[in-house]
Amino acid sequence: MSKRLLIFLITAIGTCTLLTACQGADKALKQSESKSSKKPIDITILMQDGGNQYAQNITEDDKYFKEMSRLFSQYTGTPYNVKFEMVSSSIYDKQLAIRFASGDIPEVMWSSRIDNPSHPNAVEDGVFLELGPLIDKYGPNLKKNIPPEAWKDPRVSKNGKVYGIPKMSALPNMLVLLYRKDWLDKLGMIEPKTMDDYLAFFDAIKNLDMNGDGNTSDEVPFAMRKGLAFSEAFFGYFGAHPDAWQYRDGRFVPNLIVPEMKDAIRFYKMLYDKGYVNRDMFTMKDNDWGDLIHQGKVGMWFHQVQVLTSGGQEYLFTDPKASVGVLPGPVNAQGKVNLVPERTGVNNVYTISANAAHPEDIIKFFDWVHSDDPAKNKFFAYGIEGVNYKVTNGNVEWDPNAKVNMDKGTRAFYQVMINPAGDSRMSSLVINAGKFAALTQKGIEYTKMNFFKDESMYMPTPDILKAKPELGYRDGSLYMDMFIKVLTDREPLETAFDKFVIDWKKQGGEQVIQEATKWYKSYYKK
Repeated sequence: MSKRLLIFLITAIGTCTLLTACQGADKALKQSESKSSKKPIDITILMQDGGNQYAQNITEDDKYFKEMSRLFSQYTGTPYNVKFEMVSSSIYDKQLAIRFASGDIPEVMWSSRIDNPSHPNAVEDGVFLELGPLIDKYGPNLKKNIPPEAWKDPRVSKNGKVYGIPKMSALPNMLVLLYRKDWLDKLGMIEPKTMDDYLAFFDAIKNLDMNGDGNTSDEVPFAMRKGLAFSEAFFGYFGAHPDAWQYRDGRFVPNLIVPEMKDAIRFYKMLYDKGYVNRDMFTMKDNDWGDLIHQGKVGMWFHQVQVLTSGGQEYLFTDPKASVGVLPGPVNAQGKVNLVPERTGVNNVYTISANAAHPEDIIKFFDWVHSDDPAKNKFFAYGIEGVNYKVTNGNVEWDPNAKVNMDKGTRAFYQVMINPAGDSRMSSLVINAGKFAALTQKGIEYTKMNFFKDESMYMPTPDILKAKPELGYRDGSLYMDMFIKVLTDREPLETAFDKFVIDWKKQGGEQVIQEATKWYKSYYKK
């Protein structure tokens, strides 16, 4: 082979190799560009703003939405754009009803239950997607980290099929009694245990100037609010919690109409007559209730254990010396604390429309928020690094009560509202990061022992109750009307209660009992 030919061949081979390499590099670059330029998959969740100021002023390019999208995309390797559409909580149910009536069904939405009165027949009408098969395929963390009893909750499933993803409480039971510990210490009293102890504390508060303002009549021993919200703390002591049911004489009946309810009402009337509760309890709104507590005018109140992570919201009290303690509730003659009925821990649900474009990606998102991804856990606990917290030498520096976290309810926004898994205020990351870890842990232990068994836990809401809220016990109900008349001396207890039971049964209650009894006997194989 001539020297000239050899040089030609070497040059040709080199050129071909170079071209091949260039073509390969070009192909890889195009693939990379294609991947990076892939349009993000949109996941928009409709929900109510909960009265949260930050949520009320949200925009779709909010920094928390962007950070959540970034973390989820990073976790999956696929670009996503996750955001929430916020609707005022005051009109949310009405908006849902309008959207369902018009056929404008959101792909993903938050609701109280799959048969919410705003969309009572959505399951039967095929509006909601059955989620079981998708969860089996794309939701291993959902199956692993949501307890079995939650999937059986009638707010989540029907006829053994799952139509909603539960938004869980941080604990199955979240309720405890909070009190002004500095007042108890000032009185030289020990923590109340029995009902007599509670009443002695109430009496001292009522008759002494605990807040030192020179007025002995402005303190409220136990604060109550409209519709008995966060006010049912003493019904269970009498075996008559208004949200529980009992099987008696072959019938499954609500505690609203059992004879023990008269004892409970009699007790609340005594609290009212002695001034142990606020006189405006029938009209007191939640914000006014909170203000009354933080102004230093309340000795005890019923609340969620989550607030203990910030010392029972001590930072909100006008009195800098205020300190908060926690109690499980009064011990009865049997040595038990029956504060609240047992529940599955389901707070609300997220549903997916049968017409959703990417239901498998929606399930993947909910699976991620229930995963053990450390980056996700930090986000829901502390917010955004560099905004809500910083890391110094590997240590997280986060102040839950800093302005950036507290202003306009920002911390509640990222820890609870946009956290589909539930409530990060009870995350070990949060509890251990604050100075109130011991107080919070004490409250958590109380929530594990202050509930009682309630066999209605898995009962679907009877159809008549869905259509007739007046058969319940909140504002506008027959029960509340009777309760107010008795406490304000407009009618005697015995007469008013007996009349209420008759009217309740006549206006649909008897059918409610029949439906509930049928369910009970079928479910418990009676």
